[in-house]
Amino acid sequence: MEKLICFWKGCIKIQVRGEQTERFLNLCRGRKICIRNLCCHPDGALTGILAVKDFFLLGPLCRKTGVRIHIVEKHGLPFFFYRSKKRKAFFLGILLCIGLLIFLSGHIWNIRIEGNRQCSTGEILEFLADQGITHGISRKKINCSEIAAAVREKYPEITWVSAKLEGTRLTLEVQEGIFTGDDMPKEQTASSLAAEKDGTIVKMVTRAGVPLLYPGDTCKKGDILVSGVLELKNDSQEVYQYQYVKADADVYIQYKLAYYHEVPMEYQEEVFAGTEKKGGCVRLGNWIFTFGGKKENGWQQSVEYHPWQVTENFFLPASYGKIVRKEYRKTAKKRTEKEAKIVSWEILQAYEKKLMEKGLQISANNVKIEVDHKTCISKGSLEIIEKTGREVPVEIQEQPEERTTEND
Repeated sequence: MEKLICFWKGCIKIQVRGEQTERFLNLCRGRKICIRNLCCHPDGALTGILAVKDFFLLGPLCRKTGVRIHIVEKHGLPFFFYRSKKRKAFFLGILLCIGLLIFLSGHIWNIRIEGNRQCSTGEILEFLADQGITHGISRKKINCSEIAAAVREKYPEITWVSAKLEGTRLTLEVQEGIFTGDDMPKEQTASSLAAEKDGTIVKMVTRAGVPLLYPGDTCKKGDILVSGVLELKNDSQEVYQYQYVKADADVYIQYKLAYYHEVPMEYQEEVFAGTEKKGGCVRLGNWIFTFGGKKENGWQQSVEYHPWQVTENFFLPASYGKIVRKEYRKTAKKRTEKEAKIVSWEILQAYEKKLMEKGLQISANNVKIEVDHKTCISKGSLEIIEKTGREVPVEIQEQPEERTTEND
């Protein structure tokens, strides 16, 4: 802290020579003039550091004691500005830098989506771009409540959205598939649930509406699964009134998903030749500047970007990257039957993993892997269990006429 104050206010290193240096120090102490880092040299000279304001108080003391004072060094911000007073471009650059930081801090340079599984991050970012929410937009134009409402309206599978600003970052936290408590909309429009695909119903939990199909039944795309029309009947089982609700149910259907993939037995493998080159790049918005060589044929290039940020949430619209280029040579190789089956099985497992990440369940795997002389073929089908139910408007029917009975 003391060094910071000295740098801000400025300090001077002096050299004191004379026969009454001891008296000089006593007078300085009496007038509360602080001399730090005091050193005595073999030739009798004293050196020390004192503040600028204290230096101007030494004149009367020098005349009383007859010592001579020489300025050895000057440090601190005041002397820096004094030496640089002719460097107008330097100070202009500082002002421009401060102005640039103020400008950048008033815009959004990072948009983060958290909690999404069914809706991809790229899809949500494209929707936000259509709404005018892009990187570089002013913070004053951001309305978090409007953004959250627009995302909920666009994606029915998203039940809860929270948008918040943190520095130059816009964070959207979403929750998919579960309504809890107050998240349910107060105003509901009457609707039914229709099947989105052909399949067999394996599970149904109805919370509102009338189920028209049940587990074990086969449905086709567009069939009404749960109706939003309630028929109120009297004691004679005659309909005397229709009521309309928003159908709400969890319906799971099972269907077959065809799978086909080929893995060639002969392939070209890229083998690292041992030569590696490194470079760098700078990305400013949509412009990328590279240095350290150009991309060449037969070389693989990988880039690792690091964003520039002032604080944890203050991102600048720029980043720097490290480029690594490696030379590869293509070599003809042939897989064995076992190797081809392992590769095909790994590809199938990766495909199943992507399906499960989308919320699908795989109840059975009917894929067979066969190998001929040139190709390893994986073909068959997967038994998929998926939640279905698309809201469709109900057809408003005329209320039945009121019936009266006449007594003879």
